[in-house]
Amino acid sequence: MIPKSWAPFAAMEKRTNLYAEGDDAGIAALEKELLAQNATHQDWCSTTELMEKTANGQDTIFMHPLPADISGVSCEHGEVNADVFDMHRVGMYKEASYKPYAIAAMMFLQKVADPAATLKALDERNTARWFQA
Repeated sequence: MIPKSWAPFAAMEKRTNLYAEGDDAGIAALEKELLAQNATHQDWCSTTELMEKTANGQDTIFMHPLPADISGVSCEHGEVNADVFDMHRVGMYKEASYKPYAIAAMMFLQKVADPAATLKALDERNTARWFQA
């Protein structure tokens, strides 16, 4: 089970454009709008009862890229209850640990014209690219 974002994709596109334009007032207005929208969906929470309704019940894997809004822990009304979060903490932490690599890969793909050739050239250099203690 992966909880759905409360913000629609169009809002994320708008946020990206506002940041690119340096429109701080627009960002603040959008955040206020999205918080008001989120307030209408406080029933969207991953609970043990909801997990039981899935095909595998409590054996269903709960995934989240983190940070998560945990009801009663990090906020009053979150997207996941503490018991569900705790049960799936290890898997979520592993999933979230891949996030920097995914971001780096996206940045790499945006910055080089021929990713395959660039990676091949780096490999052929046969040079260590990080410090190992």
